Amino acid sequence: MKCPKCGKDLGEGLLPARCPSCGANLSPDVGHRNGARRAAASRASAEGLSGVGRGRHDRSFAAKRVVRLVIGFAIVAAFVGIVFVIAFQMEFIGGKTVPDVVGWRSERAVKEVESAGFDAETNEIDSTAQAEGMVVAVHPGTGTRAEAGSTVTLDVAK
Repeated sequence: MKCPKCGKDLGEGLLPARCPSCGANLSPDVGHRNGARRAAASRASAEGLSGVGRGRHDRSFAAKRVVRLVIGFAIVAAFVGIVFVIAFQMEFIGGKTVPDVVGWRSERAVKEVESAGFDAETNEIDSTAQAEGMVVAVHPGTGTRAEAGSTVTLDVAK
């Protein structure tokens, strides 16, 4: 195609909105608004093909960036939460669980409590419910969390 104003050969295929030599409008519609829209569409098409003009920070880019930051923060928070739960369950944090030794012989119960990481202390009490030498109660209660190295008191029947 040739420019209608200066006669320069523009080639075939995708044509620019204006002649590069003389600046004449090459769009078939002469209307100002329609020509401006077509020129913007042509620029957008050229930006999409060449990558030129993609660095502009418009509102949609900022909104996408905020969404990405929020999603990234949520993923990191979920990861930290999962690590915390696993560490708590494996007793790396939050203390150790007091073992359930009620009904055990006192010697075996003391060994179990000490192997769980606590100091064991026995307290003899009168009991008709258990035989002599059997653990009646544990303080703090069984299944609760206590700091490693703290004292666990075993009430033993006499």
